This record gives sequence, C-alpha cells and structure tokens, in this order.
Amino acid sequence: MLTRMKVFPTCLFAPNGTEAYIERRTISGGTALSGDETLIGTDGGGRVAAEFEDFDLDDPEIARAWDAIDAYMDGGLRAMIVPLCDAVHQPAFNYAGTPHSDGTPFSDETLYQTPGTAVTLAADAALRATLIQIDIAALNGNPLGWFSIDHDAWRHRCYKVAEILEQTQTTATISIRPPLREAAAAGATLDFASPRCVMRIEGDMRAPRTMGFAEGQPIRFVEDMTGSYA
Repeated sequence: MLTRMKVFPTCLFAPNGTEAYIERRTISGGTALSGDETLIGTDGGGRVAAEFEDFDLDDPEIARAWDAIDAYMDGGLRAMIVPLCDAVHQPAFNYAGTPHSDGTPFSDETLYQTPGTAVTLAADAALRATLIQIDIAALNGNPLGWFSIDHDAWRHRCYKVAEILEQTQTTATISIRPPLREAAAAGATLDFASPRCVMRIEGDMRAPRTMGFAEGQPIRFVEDMTGSYA
C-alpha cells in the first residue's frame, strides 16, 4: 500500500519562471590529436532537477504557507512530491468542466473534470529500461515532453521522452531519460497531464518582506534518492 506524502504546492505559489531538466555528470576521456573529446557519463543516466522563480506571494495566507513548507522541508532533509506545473507544454487535454445531466453543478458550484490524459504501459518494463511500450487512450498530440509514474517503492518519478521510435494511433514505443527508477508492470499509468517527482530542496527557500509583501526567492529542487518515503 502506497503511503501518503506531502505535495509541494507549485501552482499555488504561481511561479512565472519554471524549468525542469535532467542534470548530467560527465568526465573527459581525453582529447584526441584531432581535437575531438570523448565524454563518459558517470551519473547512471542523470537526475531530474527543477527550478522555479518569480512567485506570487502577495496574499498573506500564501506567504504563510510558503514559510510553513520551508520549515517542513528542513533545508532538504525531508522530501516532497513536486509537480512541474507546466501544463502549457504537456500533451494533455484541457480540464474542461462538465455539469450534471440536467445542466447543474454541485452545490459548491464545482463541475466534473475530464481527465487530461489516459496513457498506460503496454508491456512490463524492467528496472533501468530506456525503451518502453505504451498504450494511448487519450492524449493531445504526440507522446512527448515529461511524464511521471507513481512507483511502488520509489513513488513519483519524472521521465522525459527522448525519441518516438514507433507510433500508431493507440500505441507507441518511446525512448526515455533517465532510465526507469523501478520496474513497472503493464497497465501502470503514465501521467502526461501533471508530471511530478519526489524531490528535495537544494539551498534556501527565502521570502524577504518588502513594503509588507513577501517576495519568494528562486528555489531549486533535485530528485531525492534516499528511498525512504513513509
């Protein structure tokens, strides 16, 4: 049974600047007489990093939430699930509201929400796999960009599509980076709509006050690999 982890409210803080990327480490294998340099990867496929900046913390409640989460994370000692919060660049359908059959919403005026994507693994995928087969029931365009899988042990992990090798209207074989953090069985969900990753903050999470308003400073998260997510 999966345990509950706290989710960093990326979209609540409304960063105007977001960037998620795969951080790689390489060493030089030496430079040939021709001037060509051979690079060797030393990171096992890299780790996911995310940076956010230019936050909207004018609402005092949101500023207090920022301060509380800063305390909760203990300077990176405690990991959280971090949504990338970049829906514009994801191949997902809009979350369009749908009323009841008689045209009315719920009593609080909310509507049903249609799913953003419906993509699953078409076949079992091994630990550290970089090629996976997927079934596509609903997707807005090609299976590109980031997606995440909620693994049994390593929980939510983000992967980026590197290449589409084969594709039909309902299936595809894709190359991904980094390699799968954990083996996954056929039928596992790939979340292209709101990818998220277990991460820890690297550095400070400051919010100095200016003229009575909090100003969230840029923050950086890195994929957490401690393996303890109770």
